[in-house]
Amino acid sequence: MGSTSLEDLVGYLLGLLVTAGDYALAIQPAAGGAGAQSSPAAAAGTIGDASLSVQTFFEVAALARFPRVCFSGAAHARSLNQNYFPADAALAVHINPLNGGFLYRQQRSGWDILLGIADHDRLVAAISYMPARGRFFLALRDRGALTGERRHPRLDDLVPLHTRPGARHCLTFQAPELAKRLRHEFACCDLLGDDDPAQGLDNLNEIYSGRLAAFACRSADGLGWGTAAFIAVQAGGRATRLDGSPVGIFDDFDPQAPVDLLVAADAATHAAIMACLQD
Repeated sequence: MGSTSLEDLVGYLLGLLVTAGDYALAIQPAAGGAGAQSSPAAAAGTIGDASLSVQTFFEVAALARFPRVCFSGAAHARSLNQNYFPADAALAVHINPLNGGFLYRQQRSGWDILLGIADHDRLVAAISYMPARGRFFLALRDRGALTGERRHPRLDDLVPLHTRPGARHCLTFQAPELAKRLRHEFACCDLLGDDDPAQGLDNLNEIYSGRLAAFACRSADGLGWGTAAFIAVQAGGRATRLDGSPVGIFDDFDPQAPVDLLVAADAATHAAIMACLQD
């Protein structure tokens, strides 16, 4: 990691997340408000503006404080700053500036800003910040997971984060056949196909609230699902691929690569789900 301390970088990013989140919240009504702004084109435009603006904010702040760190994001193609980051940097920050765009448009609180930090392509930290709920969920490799509130965006103010086993609800994404099998033993729904705002299970961080037992995906983006899985594992959860083989994305992180994952709150829940999938 050279002269850049992971703790210093993460601490710096926490403060930026609060500001970026406040901005995204301020313009969220335009993504699904009344009148002309409720049109699909207007909503897509607002979501695009929010994504690009949040990413640009982080790019500018990263270059100002950590110019030797590489930075990339979901809005990479529209970036004005990519030419100024060192292409051969060992430490890289990857951002999904608006994870859960359909939730954002519907004026719900389950969307988040996701960050993954890799050292020589090895995931060493991940952060999920939920602006509408003012809550951080983050993990540092081999040092566990932490959580905290927006009012105190400092590492020293965060508290240990743990998964909470015992739930009977599962979430899937792009895997209807998995949902069908899991429904024999669990209450299972797809994030998009079975979305129910009243249920409130619209973010993978519910695995820490005791309301979500597990989540599974097929061919989903590595940044969104890989960082979520990384935090869950550091918090005490269990993660494998859908066939039970080891997860490779943590040690060979590619934010663009499609991944299949099964993440459960604990080993016993994971075993029960694997039994459903293999039956």
